[in-house]
Amino acid sequence: MIVSFLGTKGGTGTTMLAVNSAADIRRITHRPTIVVDLKIGPGDVALFLGLRTRHTVLSVIDQLSWMDPAAVSRYIGEHDCGLHVLAAGDEYGRPAAKDVEGIEQMLKCLNALYDYVIIDAGNTLTACTATALQLSDRVMLVANPDVPCLRNLQRLIDAIKLAGVVGERLKIVLNRASEFGVLSTAQIEKVLGLNIDYCVGSDYRTVASAVNSGVPVSTLKSSELHAQLDAIARTLAGPKHTSGTHRAATPASDDDPIDSAARHHL
Repeated sequence: MIVSFLGTKGGTGTTMLAVNSAADIRRITHRPTIVVDLKIGPGDVALFLGLRTRHTVLSVIDQLSWMDPAAVSRYIGEHDCGLHVLAAGDEYGRPAAKDVEGIEQMLKCLNALYDYVIIDAGNTLTACTATALQLSDRVMLVANPDVPCLRNLQRLIDAIKLAGVVGERLKIVLNRASEFGVLSTAQIEKVLGLNIDYCVGSDYRTVASAVNSGVPVSTLKSSELHAQLDAIARTLAGPKHTSGTHRAATPASDDDPIDSAARHHL
């Protein structure tokens, strides 16, 4: 299974969600799981896990290592939790359009080697990102509850569908849902005409502590954030791992007061 996390703009928390979903899937299933950093230029996946990797995505595609699945393992790092990591390259502007075939073949190779391939696709819809999304069984669109993010969300959904990704694969994650409080989740759903599939609260202290320690959130003391991330991972892992903590999208009632200014901007 391939799952891609794509942000509606920079700073939405895409890397945090991708890294912790991958780590939790590995913890829950004990199955081979890898997180791949497909950002253009230096990414943060390895940094979030406190890893210094010698090789990157660019190493794999430039060396054509995907042609020999057995050779791929030499380019992959491993965290103490058992999660495998393929870091982003250090070159700005890559992977680029010329790398599309290499990215496609690399992801197909990884999909054959791992039960779960989790991709941090960044926040830009490039040719390589579009290729990753087309190969993905789930595309998790990450937004924050603010007008710029929500406006970009509508546009991004249209662009992704034009790129050939069917709507059934798309899931919307509202991250830092408790940080702003201007619009409720029900109001956002009513304005956008979309269901929010997952809500993740704002917990900067816990996230910062995990990043500074180079560990997944799940290794820290239990928190509401941990429970929310665990629910996402269990849903992605499959039916037998799903718990009752998954938040079903709640439709807004007809009486919800919708902020007219927000409706105008969206």
